[in-house]
This record gives sequence, C-alpha cells and structure tokens, in this order.
Amino acid sequence: MQDSLKQDLTRRISVANSTELIVILYDMVLGYADDAEEALKTDDDHVFYVSIARMRNCINELMCSLHMEYEPAQALLALYRYCMRKLSSAGIRKSILPLDEVRKIIRPLRESYASLASTNTGGAVMGNSETVYAGLTYGRNDINENLVGNVNRGMLV
Repeated sequence: MQDSLKQDLTRRISVANSTELIVILYDMVLGYADDAEEALKTDDDHVFYVSIARMRNCINELMCSLHMEYEPAQALLALYRYCMRKLSSAGIRKSILPLDEVRKIIRPLRESYASLASTNTGGAVMGNSETVYAGLTYGRNDINENLVGNVNRGMLV
C-alpha cells in the first residue's frame, strides 16, 4: 500500500464515526487486493502472501464488528466467510480471479456503507485526536497541512 494511502487512511481513522470505520476497512481490503495483484504481476511471493493475510485480517475485523442481533448481520457474515474462502483459494492457487470475486463483493458493500456514513450522527470514535486543516498554507509544489490542538495525539495521559 502506498504511503500516501496509508496516511490518508490514518487521518480518516482519527476522525471517523463507527460507520466510516467500516468504510475504511473496505478501502483497506481493496487496497491490499491491488497490492496482491501487483505482487503477482511482479512475481513477488512475499508481498502477495502478506497482502492476502492483511486482507484476511481486515475481513476478520469486519466479521467481529457485526451485531448479530440485527437482520443483515447473518447475510454479511455469509459474504465475509465467502470472501475468506476466496482469499484462501487465491493464496493456494496464486491467482487473481478469486481477488476479483472479493472485489465484486466488497465494492458494493463499501458504497452502501459510504452512503450510510453521512446519516450516522455519532461523533468520532477516537476521542482526543488532533484536528487537521488542509489548504491553509501552500508550499512550493503542494498544499501543506496544519495540525491544531492536542499534543497527546489521541492518547490520554
């Protein structure tokens, strides 16, 4: 995963509500799928298997976040289990096709949760984090970001 994407995800996590965290997990699955596909193209087995493992970790976190007392949870659990089987298949066969199937499942779920995220009125899950303002100052070739506020970086001491 590119460093710029990691930084973006880290920034999003620090200000995300509970629904946005699910969207971020979906984004991570898709990002690691791209990494795995690129690793297959360059014959980098280590990066491929690490990317598959990271995708499995993200999907496992999605499975753990389900509230089984609500209706769609059973259907989502079945989809996540299917994705886990496809990731196992991708690892065994070193094939892109199972990754494509996982993407076909994760993308629509991501879009659905992204549309729901705006209706979630709960605040950020992570309290005591820094506020990021972008575009206040301009560098020679880019926009600089300024951090304002808390120096504890999300940790209470």
